[in-house]
Amino acid sequence: MDLSGIDARSALLIAGGVVLFSLLVLAVVVDRPRTPRPDPERLRAAAEELEAYAVATQTDAGRAAAIAGAARVAVAEAERHRDEAWADQEAAEREYDRAWQAVLAGRQAAASAPAPDPDPDPERDRVVSRAALAAYRRGDLSLPQLREVFRRSGNWDPAQEERERALDLARMCLAEARRAYDRAAVLTRRAEQEARAAETAAWELLSEANRAVAEAREAYHTVQRFSQRRGRAKRRRRRTG
Repeated sequence: MDLSGIDARSALLIAGGVVLFSLLVLAVVVDRPRTPRPDPERLRAAAEELEAYAVATQTDAGRAAAIAGAARVAVAEAERHRDEAWADQEAAEREYDRAWQAVLAGRQAAASAPAPDPDPDPERDRVVSRAALAAYRRGDLSLPQLREVFRRSGNWDPAQEERERALDLARMCLAEARRAYDRAAVLTRRAEQEARAAETAAWELLSEANRAVAEAREAYHTVQRFSQRRGRAKRRRRRTG
């Protein structure tokens, strides 16, 4: 979302403040007694300039309000994607837990099952199988290596192999779901920050526009009062002349 236009307008606000200050000085000069009165045409030109500034500021405020509204819509959309990503992550966690429980039960059964064929040292094979399972859980042993250990000990089960594969797939799905949620959460925070910045800019411009409108109205009143005084002074001079 591009707020550069609004930032550029901020410089105009400062310039506008100078115009307002100059106009106020002119108004004070008008009201002070025995002070040379300003040129009415210059005073009217200043009022017209202030009016043009007020109109431009109102336009910028409307544009900023539209940007802020679009930013708030983007926040709602980002929050929707984030919530969907959270639901996907929870589903992936449940699937992983189910796969893990199935694999764990299969491993425990394989570790405690007797060797299918006579073996001169079945206890040794059970110890090796348990050690291999522990190493696999720590990440020191890959799935193909674990499969080879069980094959040699005679404890490998094709059904368990399928459960191990399902667990690996569930683990990958869970990791991707977590990454997707993290990305969605970051985008939501960014959209919220942009929306707040846009709303702040819109509010500041709207406040400035309201001040400019009020001061433009007061400027024209000042011009009108000066014109009325000037008219009365001319009439007095005609009567006394």
